[in-house]
Amino acid sequence: MESSVKELPFCRTPAKHYQAVQFNDSLTELWNGILAHSPNGTFLHHRYFIGYHGSRFVDASTIIFYAGKAVALFPAEREGNRIYSHRGLTYAGWILASGVAPDQIPEIMRETIAYYLHLGIQRMEVRTIPNCFTAFDQESLHHLFAKLGGKTVATHVHHAIPLPHKVSDRGKKWGRKKALMHGLFVYESSDLQAFWKDILQPNLEVHHRAKPTHTWYEMQTLVDRFPDQIRFHGVYQGSELLGGAVVFDTLRCAHLQYIAASKKGRALRCLDLLMGELIEINYAHKAWFNMGVSHIPPSGVKNKGLVTWKESLGGRPVSAFLLQIDLGCYSLSD
Repeated sequence: MESSVKELPFCRTPAKHYQAVQFNDSLTELWNGILAHSPNGTFLHHRYFIGYHGSRFVDASTIIFYAGKAVALFPAEREGNRIYSHRGLTYAGWILASGVAPDQIPEIMRETIAYYLHLGIQRMEVRTIPNCFTAFDQESLHHLFAKLGGKTVATHVHHAIPLPHKVSDRGKKWGRKKALMHGLFVYESSDLQAFWKDILQPNLEVHHRAKPTHTWYEMQTLVDRFPDQIRFHGVYQGSELLGGAVVFDTLRCAHLQYIAASKKGRALRCLDLLMGELIEINYAHKAWFNMGVSHIPPSGVKNKGLVTWKESLGGRPVSAFLLQIDLGCYSLSD
């Protein structure tokens, strides 16, 4: 009877030149140094960002070396006999070092999988990085993962705007004029606590029966760690805060993390003014403005109204994938 156990595929480069090493605190400087020049990593993969989760996740990250040189990072956390990359981050997977050749990527991936297989891991899940954040198409990583036995178990659709872009929707342009007529203005400020407690949390509770992914304290901690990358833009009438947005500012893409307005702010169309200025002025120098996914957690049902709003601003679909590979059927050759 033929065995059901398969050998994990090799690629062209001898695997013995590659080594996956478990991350520890002594490797923090090396990790962050690689990330600073990575073509597909963002500050979400910085150790100080990953570390804000504290003991919520059991860290199982690795650094992959080739001939003694670090060539990739793999942010990960472990629960039982499963590895996730990474449930505490929007996206993760293999973060490549600058200058890594395309023909090295298959063995980087294989060595990572082999490392976790040696640890007795039965399943790996990877949340891929949307292309709007990266300098190269992530489809190649997706394809290679499939060749190693992985499969796609979910597709998450972001809506992103290629920049520069002028908002042309008539309703949005009218709303922007109305906001300006009532003296509203957009200002980057530090009023994060007021926005969180007086506007964002009440809005999510009333309209969606939900809470922000981050508490105010968690977000303020991240702002303190990444003041140049996490930015709050408020909409004001005089000194009154009517709405605002938290933007994650990465090298290629500005990502809209949170947005909300008070009842008065909605009546005065403050978000039309805010989004117009973020897209056309504040982040016009970026390649993309990403407005994130539009499904309702935890059901995953698409929020059609949110999709329509994003499309009216110029958003187009950009897919990210949840990949999975079951390791129980694999063995390793010498």
